[in-house]
Amino acid sequence: MAKPVNLGLINSPEDDTALTYFEDEETGIISGYVTSNRPGGPVGSMPGSGHIWVSTLGDDGLFGPAVLVPELSSQYNDTRMAIRRDGLEFFLTSTRPNGRIGKNDIWVSTRDSTLEPWSTPVNLGPTVNYPGYITGAPALSWDGTTLYFYSDRPGGFGGRDLNVSTREKLREDEADKERSRHRR
Repeated sequence: MAKPVNLGLINSPEDDTALTYFEDEETGIISGYVTSNRPGGPVGSMPGSGHIWVSTLGDDGLFGPAVLVPELSSQYNDTRMAIRRDGLEFFLTSTRPNGRIGKNDIWVSTRDSTLEPWSTPVNLGPTVNYPGYITGAPALSWDGTTLYFYSDRPGGFGGRDLNVSTREKLREDEADKERSRHRR
């Protein structure tokens, strides 16, 4: 590994964490989503709470200034995220109260194209989030069918244990379509 280099203007004097890298295959634009408690978050934000910001990677290999993603940010703590490889689904950990099940939960937002804004995040529900406990740090498999996360729910080894939840494919991707055509 090479010596680390500061990523530039994506940073602020506040706490900047949890970078999630996304490369849009259609446009070639590379974005870095980051959690930060920098000034400029939603009005009425809880002191010290993180929000979701995004920055674009420049030709110089550095990220530009980060801008708030208002549709993914609330007045509460929004952190630790994962984005599906096509850029149409975004998972985040949040303490937002409206619909919260545990102490903090995993929420999901979608969009129809990478050029559109994100939908209002929706709680993943009690299948993933556990009433009264912490669930967070989503990580998504390449095909988008497996969600890894931590939780301090009962039945584990104590503390925050790693968990997994799976789902069926959302839609057939181009590689699957091509394989299907060759099988016929």
